[in-house]
Amino acid sequence: MSWNFDAIGFLYPPDVYMGTFDNPKMQARHEEMKQIKLDALRKAVEAEPDPLNAMMKLHKRDHIQFLLGNSNAFREAGRFEAAVLRLYSLTNSPFLSGGDPAVWDQLFDSCDRENLYALGSPFPFESARVYRIAVTAIQKGLSWTLSRKKVQAFEDRWEEQGIGRGKIYVTETARKNVLVYLKDRKEEEVILDPQFVRTASILEL
Repeated sequence: MSWNFDAIGFLYPPDVYMGTFDNPKMQARHEEMKQIKLDALRKAVEAEPDPLNAMMKLHKRDHIQFLLGNSNAFREAGRFEAAVLRLYSLTNSPFLSGGDPAVWDQLFDSCDRENLYALGSPFPFESARVYRIAVTAIQKGLSWTLSRKKVQAFEDRWEEQGIGRGKIYVTETARKNVLVYLKDRKEEEVILDPQFVRTASILEL
């Protein structure tokens, strides 16, 4: 499969030493071995017909760039929404935010709403109260939960670990604002539409 590898780094420390050697022979050997690894990885990615599987063969720092550079191929294969959700779930939860919020907003805004919603469970309410907890006071995250007990449990756990109790936030949302409901997760995670979150009335408990 021919993939767009623009701006893909492939290997990062500690996967391979990225410095240089003073000894010319050692440096030449280093460059040779590095290229062998790069070529092997590129061939493995090119041999994968599924764009999501191809992406996951790369270093995690290259995942989003690969998705953006091959977005049409992901859409044609019906894998764009699954890829966005996979990457988001690797670094985010209702209680942990990772990556650039603006990038996640862009990616979720780019998803087909029906395809993304179908990756989760049917949201069981026309409207519901949802919660999130954060030690960084980030109110407007995309990930929330239906379970107040879950956020309170994390509040106690974080205090015991010396992280801090965190702040608990609550908002009311309608089903139409739910991008995907991940009931199979222990947190009963609700990922909300970025456009809704930007203007939602969010209170601190």
